[in-house]
Amino acid sequence: MADDRYSINAVSRSFRILDFIGTQPGPVSIQDVAGDLECNSNMAFRLLRSLEDTGYVQKDPRTGLYSLSLKVLRLSRKALQALEIRKYAMPCLELLWSQVPKANVNLALRNGDEILMIDRIEANQIPRTYFTPGKLVPFHCTGVGKVLVSDLSDDEILEMIERTEGLKAFTPETITDPAAFLEEIAKVRAERVGRDRNEYIPNDNCSAVPVMGEDGRIAGAISTSALESSMSADEIEATIPKLKETASRISGMLGYIAV
Repeated sequence: MADDRYSINAVSRSFRILDFIGTQPGPVSIQDVAGDLECNSNMAFRLLRSLEDTGYVQKDPRTGLYSLSLKVLRLSRKALQALEIRKYAMPCLELLWSQVPKANVNLALRNGDEILMIDRIEANQIPRTYFTPGKLVPFHCTGVGKVLVSDLSDDEILEMIERTEGLKAFTPETITDPAAFLEEIAKVRAERVGRDRNEYIPNDNCSAVPVMGEDGRIAGAISTSALESSMSADEIEATIPKLKETASRISGMLGYIAV
């Protein structure tokens, strides 16, 4: 646990505001921020004004609502550039994509309870499902999410489900029962493959495999995905051997030695 003696409350609250705005579907009001911080509106206004003055949030003069500015994007780009796994993975993923150009090729990491899409090479087909770098996706109904949580124990997964307020249904195929989800993860552990078959986005399928780190734990996940208008579920399933070959190559670059 961090030592509270060295924590500056205003700074902590400012970062909480950035986190809060970043998780909302649209711009937020002073009252929204005050509610999240459990403080009065005057304090929320002062903090938002400070973030606005430093350029990290912007206020719509018509509505008075706040959103993140492009200055935050600059920081996220720097963070992505610093990720070692991305540096090694992207050339390998480009080679994989050249073999399956109808599919999206994705790279994801787990950060606590969040699954982050770090990078993506878009399919050469239209329509597409656009995922920008840094997008958060659910852990329970995406191929990469299932792979990334498969390194956790069942108890840790159940605690994660509780912290994230359950398994939300995105489509009729989404697994929403914790016991059924643990059964799914047992299959992922056994096969070293995570599958999403219309569970997150209707008519969209994904197959994912783990990338291993030097410490022998899952460092990331890579996947192929496509709308059924571009590739069938069977065709996405057929990309798994190529995915595993690519993941093995990236894992070796990260220092992983298979035993």
